[in-house]
Amino acid sequence: MEHMLEPHRENISCAYCGDAPINHKLFYYASLISIALDNHTIKVTKHAPKFLVNIVDAFLVFFFETSLFFGWAKLSDDIDKAVTFRSRVIWEEGRRRGLEMKQVIFFGRALDQYRTRINGKIFYFDSLPIPSKLLNLNQNWDDKFILKKEFEKSNIPTPKCFQFGAFYPQDLEQIFNKFEKPVIVKPRIGSRGRHTVTNIHDLEHFKKGVEVAKGLCAYLIVEEHLEGHICRATFVNGELVGFYRATPTHVIGDGKRTVRELIMERDMNRPDRVEKILVNVELENYIARSGFGLEDILPNGLRLLLSHRAGRLFGGITREMLSELHPSFVPILTKAAQLVGLPVIGFDCIVPDPTKDAHSQKWGIIECNTLPFIDLHYYALQGKPMNIAGKIWDLWQLPTINVPQ
Repeated sequence: MEHMLEPHRENISCAYCGDAPINHKLFYYASLISIALDNHTIKVTKHAPKFLVNIVDAFLVFFFETSLFFGWAKLSDDIDKAVTFRSRVIWEEGRRRGLEMKQVIFFGRALDQYRTRINGKIFYFDSLPIPSKLLNLNQNWDDKFILKKEFEKSNIPTPKCFQFGAFYPQDLEQIFNKFEKPVIVKPRIGSRGRHTVTNIHDLEHFKKGVEVAKGLCAYLIVEEHLEGHICRATFVNGELVGFYRATPTHVIGDGKRTVRELIMERDMNRPDRVEKILVNVELENYIARSGFGLEDILPNGLRLLLSHRAGRLFGGITREMLSELHPSFVPILTKAAQLVGLPVIGFDCIVPDPTKDAHSQKWGIIECNTLPFIDLHYYALQGKPMNIAGKIWDLWQLPTINVPQ
């Protein structure tokens, strides 16, 4: 899925990070701290009195304003320097409403932090301007294991899963045998499919997948592999405001050409705004788990998936399809949003066919994003874009106006 204004993909150092490379060691140790402390911290902070929340907000303003005073930071009104497309669509909508929004440049580095002024008061925020008074976090919903266990309790569709510490000795064969095949192994926390290994059918590939996943995170998740499109359901203030579908990248065999040749043909005929398929070690390992190599001739009519990644940055087709979503999905997704209880939520789902009855197919919610990339609903190749940024600014109960640009 596409979100970031990133360096060119040929400069990416880790194939398993996709288009969003991060420091592995730093994230690994951060995951240890996060999983150990986050939920304890949440239990304390969710009962914090309002005046403490106000103090935290005031400290953030004080820190950045002090940094501006001493010249450590500066503010930019250049929208083209927005770090993410998510922030850009927020910025564009803010301008239409006459709001002054500027980006923080800290010691020369552009941050995904922004400043705005609402009703004469200064606010700083991280990409999405969500009022802090609405942020009542009762669980670490970005933790994939916690999410699935809580959803299971409420009979919300989610894949069966098992978690374990990557630093403990484990009987991987015993874990692998808990599941029907294929399975998936992924970091327990993290986003954007980093170091996720899917479509695993045998123990050898499972062990390799564990090695890939534990290179990024101290705790791992094993879960059943759901078949279907990768979808994003986005909620604002309890309302389903966008439903995006990304078709996994694939080729179809003709009994004559190799997988590599089929990829080349697909690249030559790709739609505008769709990137070439990135042939790297992750792709090679993925198709190997289906029994193929790049130089193998693909049998006639066989559809071969090339990656667990989807979206136009990975050669896939995307569609915004809220109006086409079968109505049976809405109460289920809304129940999940009510359980999480946050003003802005993005659920990643695997769905075979979003236009058919939810109860007639096997599907599930696989992740929750508490700072979702709303730009997915704007830049899809097909369908009508949804103005989700407007819904987020509406959380401040501001008048909707159009200001000439």
